[in-house]
Amino acid sequence: MKQEIRIKPLVLQGLEFRIRGTAPILQHAWSEKALRMLRMTAAERRKLVKEARDPETEAKGGLYCTEDGQLGVPAMAVKSAMISAAHKDFGVAKTDVKKALSFRTAGVLPFDEHGEYRIREDIVRVGVGQTDIRYRCEFPDWSVRVQMTLAADIMSVDEVINLANRAGFLIGICEWRPECGGELGRFEVDPTYEIRTYDEN
Repeated sequence: MKQEIRIKPLVLQGLEFRIRGTAPILQHAWSEKALRMLRMTAAERRKLVKEARDPETEAKGGLYCTEDGQLGVPAMAVKSAMISAAHKDFGVAKTDVKKALSFRTAGVLPFDEHGEYRIREDIVRVGVGQTDIRYRCEFPDWSVRVQMTLAADIMSVDEVINLANRAGFLIGICEWRPECGGELGRFEVDPTYEIRTYDEN
């Protein structure tokens, strides 16, 4: 006797929308110099000759760039913000968001639009009871297009858009975001940009 198939087919839907900053975004990616020092042993780092700090070089070294050199933001920062904003009491659990959303890239989303950045000098805490100065680039105006594949049988397009808006206000992305007690990196789904959907089955 033939058994009834109870598992429904996966329904995939392509989705594109744009988020725009409602607050400046402050960037601090790992620079190549910082990564080189991480790969060194403590003994090797002690042998390094101290160099005078160059604020502009340090700040530019912390910019997020695509493989072809375009400035942008990490795709996973946006997805992580959406996961952090999700909660089963709000209608969608974090585990559902992790499974239902697949971003087209795990790399950097290029800016769709951005204004001129400025270099900030901030005093930051490092470790326990220690402080340091950080030079970072801040973009007052910015937007990026987000492209993803959505498991439409788990989440609807409206739910994704609502979640993105919650993530933009409550969590934010990059440095000094609301999730970490700051006010930077907030965003919203751009109402002037057409939300695009397409069938991927």
